[in-house]
Amino acid sequence: MPSLRTAEAAISISPNPLINALGWLIGLVVACGIVVINSETHTDLAPTILYITLLLMAANLFSINAVISIALMCILLLTAMFLYNGGYQRWDSTTGFFRCLTALSAITFLALRSKYAADRLRLNEVYLIGAQRLSQTGSVGFRGDGEEMSWSDESARIFEYPLTQPPTAAMVVARTHPDDLASVYEVFAKAARHEPLIEIKHRLLMPDGRIKHVHMIASPLFKQQESCEYLGAIMDITASKEAETALFCAQAQLAHVTRVTSLGELAASIAHEVNQPLSAITSSGEACRRWLDRPVPDLNEALQSLDRIIASSCRASDVISRIRALSRKCDPLRQPESLNNIVSETLGLVQQEMAHHNISPQVELLAFSGQVQVDRVQMQQVIINLIINACHAMGAVKVRDRVLHVRTWISDDEAVVEVADQGSGIAADVLPSLFTPFFTTKESGLGMGLSICRSIIDFHGGRIWATSTVGQGTSFKFALPLLTSGGAN
Repeated sequence: MPSLRTAEAAISISPNPLINALGWLIGLVVACGIVVINSETHTDLAPTILYITLLLMAANLFSINAVISIALMCILLLTAMFLYNGGYQRWDSTTGFFRCLTALSAITFLALRSKYAADRLRLNEVYLIGAQRLSQTGSVGFRGDGEEMSWSDESARIFEYPLTQPPTAAMVVARTHPDDLASVYEVFAKAARHEPLIEIKHRLLMPDGRIKHVHMIASPLFKQQESCEYLGAIMDITASKEAETALFCAQAQLAHVTRVTSLGELAASIAHEVNQPLSAITSSGEACRRWLDRPVPDLNEALQSLDRIIASSCRASDVISRIRALSRKCDPLRQPESLNNIVSETLGLVQQEMAHHNISPQVELLAFSGQVQVDRVQMQQVIINLIINACHAMGAVKVRDRVLHVRTWISDDEAVVEVADQGSGIAADVLPSLFTPFFTTKESGLGMGLSICRSIIDFHGGRIWATSTVGQGTSFKFALPLLTSGGAN
């Protein structure tokens, strides 16, 4: 990065060679004028005015060192001409010389101060422009009661307009994605109401079809009686949005792999769930045949057997549908669901797994009004993972003590689910790492189950945590925001 001195030197002279050449030419003309006037007049006032003119020109064109050099040259020339013309022999000429010298010195001091302040201002502008370009953050000024706007060069680059084109609200609207126009109009409405803080995230639709994501925060710069000027920062967050989308897709793929793996662990439970209605269908079909094979067929009993066959087949179909949903790879679909129903359905899938581990479930579902906006399959995945972990945690516990507590309840506008085991517990220093990717307390574990559970709960705007006491078991809880009466979180 260039030093401060290098940056000051870079901004002291115009980057346009024509302007520099013109400045030197005008300076030469003024210098020649000084020589001519000095040769034709014996007063100090006229050349002093030209010296001051040359000095002010130099302050606007050249570096501080050049201004100092020119100022010293002017003072020396003024003094030399005074001595050459013999002005020291007359009192009035001497006093005039000192007046001109004092004026020239004062103008030099003020010009140097002005030059230093202007250079510092331009230096700060260079750094600000560079910082905006690096961070892809521009500044923008606007009012709610007007069409005119102002913005920095980086804002113009974000919206992909020429830097020389004055910005207007219509230009912003023209670049806004049609689905986000209402949000942009609301920004101007908030500015018209003089709200203290305005924030918006919306999309831009560029002329070539590209989509950009921007984030703007604005606050009042100053207020008048009927108008309010806002100063805002607008950031191009397209890259972070694309990274977020890629991360979400990767998490969804990893969650799918984990679900399929869990189905492998639940093979016995799945087989049991399917075999139960199939066995019922077989027994009902045999009963129906017996009722029909009688000398006088009992049609009423036969019809009841057929009804049981239909009911059992529907039950088998539901089980298979739930299993297919768990194994299917698809985007999450959040919709209003009963948390109690999700927990009950999931317990049916893992019932045989718990029986295999000789675990007695104690279920207490109190979230009767627990409507949440969730993806049903993902919630089942979280609950299955927690229950399987609890089953494994009680592997070394006596059979009579293998009790799994599954509870739901409502607390402070949240629906809470708890899965608690009676295992050996987890040490306090290990608890903070439970949801870290690839961290596991199992010898053959991958350490991704709980991490995926946390990402799923975070995606649904909830929270998940664990508490444990060594020797007394571990409790995992997650809470999800309840649906409001309007149907949205």
